[in-house]
Amino acid sequence: MVELQARIAPNWTSAAGALEGVLAFLGGELPRHALMGLTGHAWHFCLGARDGVVALPSGPADYDREAMAARYARTGRAFERFAAKAAEPGARERAFEWAAAHLDAGRPLIGWDFHLHEHAVVYGYDRARRGFLVDDLLSGEAGPAVLLEDWPSALGSLELLAPVAPIEVDAGDAVVGALATALDCFAGLDGADDGQPRGTAGIEAWADAMDGDGEVDRAGNAYLLAVLQAARLDGAAFLGDLAAAIPDLAEPLGQAEAAIREETKALSPLLTLFPFPSGGHGNVGNAGLRRGAAMALRRAAQHERRASEAIAHALA
Repeated sequence: MVELQARIAPNWTSAAGALEGVLAFLGGELPRHALMGLTGHAWHFCLGARDGVVALPSGPADYDREAMAARYARTGRAFERFAAKAAEPGARERAFEWAAAHLDAGRPLIGWDFHLHEHAVVYGYDRARRGFLVDDLLSGEAGPAVLLEDWPSALGSLELLAPVAPIEVDAGDAVVGALATALDCFAGLDGADDGQPRGTAGIEAWADAMDGDGEVDRAGNAYLLAVLQAARLDGAAFLGDLAAAIPDLAEPLGQAEAAIREETKALSPLLTLFPFPSGGHGNVGNAGLRRGAAMALRRAAQHERRASEAIAHALA
């Protein structure tokens, strides 16, 4: 049995919280807003949609998983990824042995879909019980042990990320990569082309849904607002740091920071109108609240488009 002391850090974006916890354990801790900005988590948005229902809580975790090892490398540590379908013969056993090798070497992992459809820190394993020790949002209630036979859920995706060797990162390359990722996220390119609205257009689609008469998931709506607001606040802080550190780009990056802060101001009243947790699923049925939310979301999207233009100018 192996048990490391790594734990997840508080963050509405659980993948970034797990990353922060892993890096802190390895002695490479970075501020939360820096991690969010460098990796692109500050800029992701997907309006989870399925079977005519929008604003599902799956949206925040529906991003380009294959890109994350490269994005996480901007933090100064290379990452390796294990991904497979649980239905593949022997896939769980391969995942367990892959994870055990990294944990034996003192490397905690970022894992997906243990107690809930979120990310966790995998900090140990028990070979006798064939299970992992994980820290996620439910570990305090459910306990840390997750047996291999119970992982993953019906979603069926096995996914683990392991930090490996420290690497030298060129600061300029990291900044350019992070800003390019921001533009990709705003353009809706952070995830599969599966018909779900993404990026800034996804926020506008959210507004359209609020103006329409289709079902907007109550719990998911509140959750998406909380995740989006926290992510953009970190993104604004990241842009502010860059503007202060790179005088030649201070003007466009400062404009981008200001636009993102205006976006968060537009979103802020909605967190009061639609607090999380909201008391279960079901439709957001109040027509007046929906109209007000649609207006606020459109203002937020307009500010985000201005931020995108400023970031593109900085990159140019």
